[in-house]
Amino acid sequence: MKPGSIIPSSAASLTSLTVTLAVMSYLACLAIGALILVDRAVANWTSGLTREMTVQVRMVRDADIRQELAKARDIVSGFPGVVQVEVLDEDASARLLEPWLGKRSLEGLPLPRLIRVLADPDNPPDTQTLENALSKVKGARLDTHRKWEAELTRMARALSVLSYAVLGLISISAIAIVVFATRAVLQANRHIVDLLHLVGARDSYIARQIDGRFLRTGMLSGLIGVGLGLLTFLLLGLFGGGGDSGMAAASRGLLFSAPRIAVWSYGFLLTVPVAATLICLVTARVTLMRRLGVIT
Repeated sequence: MKPGSIIPSSAASLTSLTVTLAVMSYLACLAIGALILVDRAVANWTSGLTREMTVQVRMVRDADIRQELAKARDIVSGFPGVVQVEVLDEDASARLLEPWLGKRSLEGLPLPRLIRVLADPDNPPDTQTLENALSKVKGARLDTHRKWEAELTRMARALSVLSYAVLGLISISAIAIVVFATRAVLQANRHIVDLLHLVGARDSYIARQIDGRFLRTGMLSGLIGVGLGLLTFLLLGLFGGGGDSGMAAASRGLLFSAPRIAVWSYGFLLTVPVAATLICLVTARVTLMRRLGVIT
């Protein structure tokens, strides 16, 4: 007959540990997924802002806005590093302000005219020289979107720090839970440990016999947490809306991206079961050796 394990798989402490670590692994998976989505979103937004600029031509006294708009368009069109110029009509300018002012509030207001400028990413224009050239146009102002880019970068850094802080708290909580679970397991099976000591078993032998149980517990908990996390992102992608933006589109991009990108995404997510296994194994081992010394 094959000898049974020192710690039975049905031990209440191990069952509670498996459930708790699975929940923490799930939360860690969500935090890592959110971190990946934030990094991708900010990279896409900032790349678009870097390539695009806007020329605003405001109505001023003693000036024909149509003529000034034409002057600004001609200056920008012939400027080195500019690949595309688009003059937005009045309706397009009004639609940009509708979410803040409403449609009725815009009636009769002297709305500025906008020129959308697309820059060459390999040979960007000199914005300072372009701004000096546009100073000859009355009411013209160049917006390089650097302020918005800085705000997005600052927001991304704050969210990244928050995600890392959440992951750190989850790791600390997991270590504390494994310590309490290990102590509970040893206390519940103290008579077996005392018997093994009586027949001459060393602490290292007893610890090796128990290590396998915690190894399987950590791996199972991590895999369950990752599975639940991937299922959550899948449900968000399927039932969160069919638009090209928002959480649903971001979730679909996380799961069904190009192979070159998917390798990194799934690689980061699969670090969760590895981390859960290492935390469970190492923490249990250290706690076991210390407690066995106390019991002895």
